[in-house]
Amino acid sequence: MRTYRSFKMFTNSSQGVRKVRVGIAGLGTVGGSIYRILKERGNEIEKRIGEKFIISKVINRSPQKYELLGVPKEEIAFDFDDLILNSDVVVEAIGGTDVAVDLVRRALELGRIVVTPNKNLISEYGNEFSEYIKKRKLFFEASVGGGIPIISLLQDYLIFQKVTRIRGIMNGTTNYILTEMSKGRHFEEVLKEAQELGYAEADPTNDIEGYDVAYKVSVLAGVVTGRFPGINSVQFEGITRIDPEYLKEIVRSGKKLKLIGELDFSTNRYEVRLREVTPEDPFFNVDGVDNAIEVSTDLAGDFLLKGRGAGGYPTASAVIADLFRVAKYKVLGGAEKFSVVVMKFGGAAISDVEKLEKVAEKIIKRKKSGVKPVVVLSAMGDTTDHLIELAKTIDENPDPRELDLLLSTGEIQSVALMSIALRKRGYKAISFTGNQLKIITDKRYGSARIIDINTDIISRYLKQDFIPVVAGFQGITETGDITTLGRGGSDLTAIALAYSLGADLCELYKDVDGVYTADPRIVKDARVIKELSWEEMIELSRHGAQVLQARAAEFARKYGVKVLIKNAHKETRGTLIWEGTKVENPIVRAVTFEDGMAKVVLKDVPDKPGVAARIMRTLSQMGVNIDMIIQGMKSGEYNTVAFIVPESQLGKLDIDLLKTRSEAKEIIIEKGLAKVSIVGVNLTSTPEISATLFETLANEGINIDMISASSSRISVIIDGKYVEDAVKAIHSRFELDRE
Repeated sequence: MRTYRSFKMFTNSSQGVRKVRVGIAGLGTVGGSIYRILKERGNEIEKRIGEKFIISKVINRSPQKYELLGVPKEEIAFDFDDLILNSDVVVEAIGGTDVAVDLVRRALELGRIVVTPNKNLISEYGNEFSEYIKKRKLFFEASVGGGIPIISLLQDYLIFQKVTRIRGIMNGTTNYILTEMSKGRHFEEVLKEAQELGYAEADPTNDIEGYDVAYKVSVLAGVVTGRFPGINSVQFEGITRIDPEYLKEIVRSGKKLKLIGELDFSTNRYEVRLREVTPEDPFFNVDGVDNAIEVSTDLAGDFLLKGRGAGGYPTASAVIADLFRVAKYKVLGGAEKFSVVVMKFGGAAISDVEKLEKVAEKIIKRKKSGVKPVVVLSAMGDTTDHLIELAKTIDENPDPRELDLLLSTGEIQSVALMSIALRKRGYKAISFTGNQLKIITDKRYGSARIIDINTDIISRYLKQDFIPVVAGFQGITETGDITTLGRGGSDLTAIALAYSLGADLCELYKDVDGVYTADPRIVKDARVIKELSWEEMIELSRHGAQVLQARAAEFARKYGVKVLIKNAHKETRGTLIWEGTKVENPIVRAVTFEDGMAKVVLKDVPDKPGVAARIMRTLSQMGVNIDMIIQGMKSGEYNTVAFIVPESQLGKLDIDLLKTRSEAKEIIIEKGLAKVSIVGVNLTSTPEISATLFETLANEGINIDMISASSSRISVIIDGKYVEDAVKAIHSRFELDRE
């Protein structure tokens, strides 16, 4: 493949508004407030800033929150990945670090922007995420001052100044309690009131013992210095041990008691202390749930920021301010970009007009979610098979060029009908053939390879808010001949378009829920795999799994295209295929098989240089695809060479010619074999995996004929009549029914 043209994303000029999909994880006090503000004030925000923030997905540990907030079913994510993949910006409002840090890591790895009010996470993991912070991929304005824009002040306005000191009242809960206690009220009474008002959590320890402010001090230190010191580097105290008589004396003297976080950058001293403040102090009149932060600089002097610091809405407002900053910095992958998602539907999904119209509704729903869909379609139902049969009624071996031209008409029907269905529903749609888009291929009729794609046409129509509907499976040579890409070639078209368009995701809609741990027709408890690496998917495709064309999987790996395989007929999470989560321990992901295999054995082949090369050259000239080549141990001047081929390839095999060129004394063909493979991560890094596989087959009384392996696959050849028993036993032994 040569080069793909880079596709420049554009603002939707027909509306002048860019849509930003927001996923919210956690619908507690802060997350719930964010949800309400975006729902209730979305139109106002759009008018003021020209950005439309669409809530794409939400997730919460307790389902009762969905009902309380009136969350529509289609907005509820299956899991974190479902939320991440359907969002441009992920808002982490879970709190704590146990679950939140995994979500943030995953979202950043998958290329999403993250906004969080989680000071614990930033304080303790900020150094891990420092590159994302520098690149404006991780925003955390709400982590320190509630509604006070202290982070943006430090990161933007004061970026070229030397900050010498920061001090502030950074916890609205403790400030409220101290304010009320100064009126002569008891600590326990005021704390209970603060909890009832929503200013304090059911477990107020973090607030009243000073942890909350200590985390915030650590965050501010990290923003200024570039290194987050963590809470262990902060000296801090809380408000639980205040002597009431001491507090009365402070009030009588005309002072107030405040819990203040202090950062002195000349001495690198970070602490949280109870301080007596006089009327001259700028914090003297900061009472109730208000916060205030004072920043001292070398060039511009002192800055004082004040605002509400407790409750859901002040913090939610800071989160939404970060969403504005996301738009300001144009960090959604590039300037003026909108989210493009390629949606490919196979023939089974559009096998009749009724199903095709249901797919049209799914496409429209996807468009309403805030993305620009580019649709790729296969031929309807069994159209391709019928066309092949029709051609063979005339000629058993039709001319490849003419056959490709004939087969290309199936997809042309699909895209024209889909465009008609979308237009009937009031949406601008336009269909394209491979010829019209100039999907340039080589001249390998029936299995052509893509050389280039011209995205200029699609870009023009996307700017005008059209839904492009592209015929999969087909291309055109540089001399104008129509070509096809082979079985499953529409997947390849979709993935190639996704790369060429710079699309964030390529969604392949099938008649299954995703990639399974085994064929569900054989193994009833097979489950859908949540994610696979490109390498794992390639191995599965090459060794029996038919859910994705192997060439398409290889293309996705080469060009870094994330692929999501989903069910075309119902809402499912699907299987994500991408770079994959980095793991070191061996993991078996799935077991797959191919039956109808044959073994070709060349006996007594002369053991001399050049013979093996002649054997392979001869097979190549015959067009025979082989698998698992094994050369036996030398016996005198001879050895044995064996290889596996699909039985369907045996018709291409010229035994006499192969025997002559290999100088073999005898060639034996054994049919009725099957190849069973396990696929996963680092499978050959320990003999334990292989031993378990072989023991499982032995326990079933199944003999192994041949073995081959790679780092992500181990395959065995067995008698075909045992293949189902082998697959079931292996699936059970490796506990693939469990996550």
